Amino acid sequence: MAKKLVTLKKKITIFTILISGIGMLILTVAAAVSIFTHSNKNATDAVLEVAEVAAERASWEVTSYSNLASELSVNEILCDPNSTEAQKNDILNRRAEQYGLQRCNFIDSNGMGIDGNDYSDRAYFQAAMDGRSLVSDPLISKRTGKLTIIVAAPLWKDGIAGGTPIGCVYVVPDEEFLNDIVRSITYGEEGSAFILSKDGVLIADNDTENVKNTINFNELGGTAAELAQQMASKETASCRADIFGTKMFVGFTPVPNSNDWTLAVCGPVSEHIQAANSTILICIIILAAVAVVAGIFAAVVGKRIGDPIQKCTDRILLLSKGDISSDVPRVKSDDETQLLANATETVVNSLSSIIRDIGRILENMANGDLTVDTEIGSNLYIGDYSQLLRDLDLIKDNLRSTMGQITTAADQVSSGSDQVSAGAQALSQGATEQAAEIETLSQRIHDISEQITANSDNCDKARELVQTTADSVGTANSDMTRLTEAMNNIDETSQQISNIIKTIEDIAFQTNILALNAAVEAARAGEAGKGFAVVADEVRNLASKSAEAAGGTEALIAKTVEAVRNGTEITSETAKSMLEVAELTEKVEALVLGIADASDSQSEVIDHISTSIEQISGVVQTNSATAEQSAASAEELSSQASLLNELMGKFTV
Repeated sequence: MAKKLVTLKKKITIFTILISGIGMLILTVAAAVSIFTHSNKNATDAVLEVAEVAAERASWEVTSYSNLASELSVNEILCDPNSTEAQKNDILNRRAEQYGLQRCNFIDSNGMGIDGNDYSDRAYFQAAMDGRSLVSDPLISKRTGKLTIIVAAPLWKDGIAGGTPIGCVYVVPDEEFLNDIVRSITYGEEGSAFILSKDGVLIADNDTENVKNTINFNELGGTAAELAQQMASKETASCRADIFGTKMFVGFTPVPNSNDWTLAVCGPVSEHIQAANSTILICIIILAAVAVVAGIFAAVVGKRIGDPIQKCTDRILLLSKGDISSDVPRVKSDDETQLLANATETVVNSLSSIIRDIGRILENMANGDLTVDTEIGSNLYIGDYSQLLRDLDLIKDNLRSTMGQITTAADQVSSGSDQVSAGAQALSQGATEQAAEIETLSQRIHDISEQITANSDNCDKARELVQTTADSVGTANSDMTRLTEAMNNIDETSQQISNIIKTIEDIAFQTNILALNAAVEAARAGEAGKGFAVVADEVRNLASKSAEAAGGTEALIAKTVEAVRNGTEITSETAKSMLEVAELTEKVEALVLGIADASDSQSEVIDHISTSIEQISGVVQTNSATAEQSAASAEELSSQASLLNELMGKFTV
């Protein structure tokens, strides 16, 4: 079963759709990956920036309270051991009212506060007596039950900072001051912030209850525990984490001037990749639209190119089956398909005219007319066809020469037979004494008759050789048809090469457009334009495809060379057929030479007969019976010579 051919129109359509589809698919995937990557990067960069700004604000707030404690630590009244408690309380109360503090407190060197409580076991008191300031983690006050942060500083002797600690002074900010800081931080629509201590305990959050419950992230496990460990490393970074069941982008940074606190800003992943998902969806829609447009465009282009080529192919197939009379399709495209149609029309018309002309010449030659000539002139016998016309002319010339020689030989036989007849009439009065001589003469005349018969056989063989020559000419014509098919293969291969070169040009055009777009977008985006490296990679992929198409072009060129080689071999076979015609012609010449030799032998026999007739001239009466037989034989010879002349008269030379 013959393999079903795929039409050029279908190949062009499929190839165009595949190229555009694959290119757009690669571009869409690259764009989606780039958008998704950039969205993630932008989200993590943004959350990190917000975290850094928020940490600076928290640090500023803590620093302001530390500065207040430091200012009280060198206050003249508080540092003077002679100041009364009333004076000290007045200073502390005025600062608490002025800065909106929960309270301020004074602790002497023994750990007794001005409020009468013992603070000697408190870490911040012990740090103050060592000359260090301290900001405590939030804790629940034993006295008020409120969330409390202690900002403590050493009380310096004589109000000289860095001197001898003589006690401790501390301030207690409003219990919500850290929570207010994180509540004021905005990141997207659903973003939030929180602060962890160095131990991973939640010390500031939008929800005060979470802080009061002293939630420890290390105890939550999973990504929350990993986040707490990263935040405890005092690094500034961003990551993804699952916080209270929600996947979050998290940016965190240490809070300067704090007790190793780390502030984190987080936002739901779903909120920040929504825009990326929408953009990817738009890319997919654009891909589908481009695929539809590419399909329509490919169908139109395939029809414009494939239909004319299909018509020309169908006509050439009819020509290969011997159809030289069907019409040639008309194509109006002003491109290579127009040239192909014109070339097809020229080939069909030329072959039709040449085949009809050769057929007419061979038909006339078969009917005996060896003077027939071409009616279309030599204008159509161009290229290799010119050799065909020259070979036909050579055959006609050789046949005319051969037939002329046969006619001359027949005339000579006829003349000889007349002479024999005249001699036989003269012998009718001869004597019977020369019966033996007359019998010999009769036998030799019989030999002449056999030679003449042989000449006739040779003429028949000459006709057979002429027929064989005609068959060889038919073989040459078949070889020329195959040569035409090979040339058509060359044309088709050349067309395919043209199509692939066109495809390479299209891919090069797309590559230039993508490169230009990448350069423009990179220039616009500035530093953020580094992400267009992915697009540049896809540009290089398109360039690679151009190289593959160039490889396809090289393969087709090789195929074209092979088709030319086949044409050369067919031409060689045609030349071989012509050589066979020449050999047959030489055989005809050999037969003619044989006829000539036979005629010479007849001449010698006739001479011998004349000698015999002279010997019996004296005995005419006794030779009458033999003379009558000789006369009968001479008449038969004359009749055969006349028949030979009649047969030769059928040829026009």
